Amino acid sequence: MTKRLIATLLAASLALTSVAAAPARAADSGEIGRFLLGAGTLFIIGSAIANSDRRYRDSDRYVNRRDFGPAHRVKPRRKVVPSACLRFNRWDNGPRRFFGKRCLRNNMRHFGRLPGGCQRTVWTHNGRRTVFAARCLRRNGWVFG
Repeated sequence: MTKRLIATLLAASLALTSVAAAPARAADSGEIGRFLLGAGTLFIIGSAIANSDRRYRDSDRYVNRRDFGPAHRVKPRRKVVPSACLRFNRWDNGPRRFFGKRCLRNNMRHFGRLPGGCQRTVWTHNGRRTVFAARCLRRNGWVFG
């Protein structure tokens, strides 16, 4: 705000210097009155601008944009896989933990949110089964509950 005020005053003073180049003469009461009226108007406008800045700066109601938080906070949903569906199986390369797809579909409320990258197809005594790898689900933020 001070830069604008200084620039305005500088421009006004440069404009008035060319007017002051006229020869000096005595001023009558009408010219003095107009000068005082103009100076008073400028003073009133300047003090109003300064008071408005000070009011917002000093008041308790002044709020900075950085003070605002989100309008509402949303609780993060816990991603829980029912532990009743957890199975253990021993393959050639060691024991593995997995969740059966059918069990999860029947016991989970939001089955569609499970990451598709954790889905595996395994061979069992009953044929091919689709399962979800427990380690992969844990890496993706799912909790066994």
